Amino acid sequence: MRKKAFFLSNLFCVLLVNCAVLDPIGFTYDRVKGDVASNEIQNAAITTDLVNSAILSGKATVSILSVIAGDVAGIDPTKYYKKSVVDQCVSDIKGFKGYLIGSTLTIVTSCQKIEADGLIY
Repeated sequence: MRKKAFFLSNLFCVLLVNCAVLDPIGFTYDRVKGDVASNEIQNAAITTDLVNSAILSGKATVSILSVIAGDVAGIDPTKYYKKSVVDQCVSDIKGFKGYLIGSTLTIVTSCQKIEADGLIY
């Protein structure tokens, strides 16, 4: 019984230290820092706005909301986010939905669900 309790407590400590130590130095799998996530979302929004405006009016223009897309999505640059969720948001913005209703509305509808990762899941 003591060995089992010792093993489980060590396993818990290793998992906790793994997240607490490896997230800030960037050595975790499928995690991305908030400033990187914000830049990816911003780049996707700007690209979508450029394509939409070029198709609709013949001029390449960008909405001010695309420039602050990371803030519209509620991304905190100091926290960490799951890369798969951020990539899904970016693909929604660059996909059919983004071109149909615009990048800003896509960010509001698709990217508001992104939650920061904590130390314990």
